[in-house]
Amino acid sequence: MAGATDVDDTVETFVVYDLFRAFWTRVVGLFFREIAERNAHLIPRTGPVMFVVAPHHNQFVDPVILLMHAMRRVYFLTAAASMRRKFIGFYGRCLRGIPVERQQDLARRCSGKIFLEDRFAEPTVISGHDTRFTQEVQVGMKLMLPNSVGQARVEAIESDTRLRISSEMRELAALELLTQAGGTAYKVAPHVNQDDMYRAVYDRLNKGECIGIFPEGGSHDRTEMLPLKAGATIMALGATAANPELGLKIVPTGLNYFHPSKFRSRAVIDFGQPIDVPAELVEKYRQGGDAKRQACDDFLSIVADGLKQVTLNTPDLETLKLIQAGRRLYQPTQHSLTMAQQVELTRRFIKGYTVYRDLPAVAELRDRMADYNMQLRYYGIRDHQVETMRVGRAEAGALFVWRVVWLLIMGLIALPGTVINAPVFVVTSVFSKRKARAALAASTVKVRALDVIATWKILIALVLVPFLYTVYSVLAVVFVRRAPTWAQTDVIKQVSTMSTVAIYLWAWALASFMSYTALVFGEQAVDIVKSIRPLFLTLVVGSEHTELLARQRQELSDDITELVNELGPRIYPEFSTTRISEQLGDGLTTHSNLINESADAFHRKMRMGEQALRQRINSTIGSRQTSPQSESTEETPLAGPSEDKPNQRRGSKYAFNPPTPRTMETLNSISPMEFLSTVTGAVLGTGSPSAESSDGKHEAGSQFEQTRRSTPEQKKGLFYFT
Repeated sequence: MAGATDVDDTVETFVVYDLFRAFWTRVVGLFFREIAERNAHLIPRTGPVMFVVAPHHNQFVDPVILLMHAMRRVYFLTAAASMRRKFIGFYGRCLRGIPVERQQDLARRCSGKIFLEDRFAEPTVISGHDTRFTQEVQVGMKLMLPNSVGQARVEAIESDTRLRISSEMRELAALELLTQAGGTAYKVAPHVNQDDMYRAVYDRLNKGECIGIFPEGGSHDRTEMLPLKAGATIMALGATAANPELGLKIVPTGLNYFHPSKFRSRAVIDFGQPIDVPAELVEKYRQGGDAKRQACDDFLSIVADGLKQVTLNTPDLETLKLIQAGRRLYQPTQHSLTMAQQVELTRRFIKGYTVYRDLPAVAELRDRMADYNMQLRYYGIRDHQVETMRVGRAEAGALFVWRVVWLLIMGLIALPGTVINAPVFVVTSVFSKRKARAALAASTVKVRALDVIATWKILIALVLVPFLYTVYSVLAVVFVRRAPTWAQTDVIKQVSTMSTVAIYLWAWALASFMSYTALVFGEQAVDIVKSIRPLFLTLVVGSEHTELLARQRQELSDDITELVNELGPRIYPEFSTTRISEQLGDGLTTHSNLINESADAFHRKMRMGEQALRQRINSTIGSRQTSPQSESTEETPLAGPSEDKPNQRRGSKYAFNPPTPRTMETLNSISPMEFLSTVTGAVLGTGSPSAESSDGKHEAGSQFEQTRRSTPEQKKGLFYFT
């Protein structure tokens, strides 16, 4: 009987787990527009598995994305402080989370202030002003300074104003606090016994189940991984030492977001090659002492190397933006890459840039890309929109009207749902930013605390959306029952014959349908809005101006592709420009439903109509006489002929790249439209007011023919018009 009861309890637990897992994966699936995965086939289908996940960029959203693609039940180690929260703790227990007590969550502030009386003679002796060490501090506790700049274990308490720590604090920030006048505030945290947590983990692994852990210790929004904690390696080595036949596999898992805090953004989850627990490290772990610590450090290094193969790590945000720009400009093949393949290509670009960043050719391309990005900001467009500007005025005008018509159609479809959900957008945005500010104030590793925004948006929407739909449904019932004379149409009269409950349910269902329709068709409308600006610029300034930028992009893309094809085989021996998609692997995308397919069908119809429209226009006004490449060879060169030198690529010959000091002076004194007119006169030889009044010296043209690089101060002038 007891055995049957245990089985029933286990089945019931799995049912609850599966229900809540399905619920949360649907919710997070709505938040993201697209979630792709790579190499999920590498996950062992049986046996114990530990998923080591990084970077932890999206707080409680990260575990759900893993649950969407792991295809096995995964139980996460969760901070005990989070498990004690009413709402989060409830869902954590339903998903069979394992609580982990952290010292920093139990830290409390003590009275008085502490300081170092003699940092050189007695660096481990802490003195205090108005402190009560004998009452508030115990041996074995951890002494913690503000903002986690330093911490140490309390070794002995000598009096209320004097104690001794196990080792001196060597951090510069800690020494500054301890030696400043008046001392510094401090906290103490009790020693935490993690035996119960380790037993729970070992029990799950011995049952052949899966554990998920974020080894960075907490969520953050940095572009690089935080130093990994040793907990994951202690669990893996400890479980294998206790059960040599365990067969545990460590699966490095990388989470890569395009915009982690934005609604309807994109994400990629990448699974690495499973890692076996080395037998020699298990043997060293059994020895204890220094050998045990060395085994943990060695295995942690192995796990960290595995994570680096599935994550994007750059020293700062500017470097990441530079790498992403280079990846977009690279043209390995005419075939488009999936989102998962784009992430893998970005990862390879990061590795290549790290190795070759000091090469002159790489530095030269880096400067040219900075100038190109500056021009994109000037125009107010994105890189992928540049090609849209390579059309004539007639074609741009027709496409502009065509897309405005489709924008009105999709906008009207999405309008009702947008209106009824407007309060949700406003409240979630305001409240999540407030939570981000609070998280930033309490953290020492967050940059802008973007990692908490998506979580709070989802949690707030889960409460606010049902409340709003309930209000709308009640108002619908009242309206139908008490409809004024002018509103008593045949439809209202027919609906009024239904029961109150039926009207309420139909109103709820209608609100849900309108919201989801707005969600999908609204995305298509936003895409159309983004594509209208390049066409508008072409109409205003003409294709002669905008094509300069498009041709400059093509030249930059050709040079980047040439350089990558030259250096790529040195890092990746299997490098091949003709099989790039095979090398990067395939990825699966999680988004498929009826409304998505309907919206995509609308978008395809729009594109088909555009193609037919372009063919008709081109047949009427005639195709362009020459291609951009042939035009550039027939025009008068803007710079002198470049000499072919080894390991040196040509600089841009287009006027926009790069601006010179003389250019910036002119730019700061004229309007943007006058500036574009001057550039056209210099490049195309059509003349301009400034050029015609320069006594035949063509100053306006010569100032754009120089090829010197602009300084940051000169670049800044681009955005300061008088």
